[in-house]
Amino acid sequence: MRARRVARAGVLAALLLGPAVGVAEPPACQRLTEEDGLQPLAGCRLEQGRLTLDASARARLEYDNLGLVAVYAGDSFHYVSRQGRTQAVITWDNGPDHVEEGLLRGRVGDRIAYFNATLDQAVPGTYDFGWPFSDGTAQVCNGCRRGTPDGDGHTPMEGGEWFHIDRQGRRVGDEPG
Repeated sequence: MRARRVARAGVLAALLLGPAVGVAEPPACQRLTEEDGLQPLAGCRLEQGRLTLDASARARLEYDNLGLVAVYAGDSFHYVSRQGRTQAVITWDNGPDHVEEGLLRGRVGDRIAYFNATLDQAVPGTYDFGWPFSDGTAQVCNGCRRGTPDGDGHTPMEGGEWFHIDRQGRRVGDEPG
């Protein structure tokens, strides 16, 4: 009886531990495609938060009509331009943030900034969070923090001071409180 328990325990341990042994690390970088989702991308690396791609990796990418392509590396999405410029962007609905009114939300350290489609910074990274631009303004906050994700994985931003900015980062439409 004891031998059977030991044998069962050994089989259970092999089943539990087996998949972890020899499992390959995920690729350093993955390109996002409409047809196949995330696919490995050779010639790409993330070092100290900076994404770099060699010329052959950039040549294999399929750029959109703005000349951008999304690459996933280091637990976040990055846009890459045809010229090889890169910018980390926030994840929105399980993918990279979209360009809205010519601007997208990117990361500068732990802060949110806004960048144009050539990945030039248009609004400084001085916000804890910001929504996309709509009708010429964006709602941003300072002092806000991530709340508890809901059942669909959406995480609300809570607390802090919320206000609107224009495309130059100037506060508009509401007086400081």
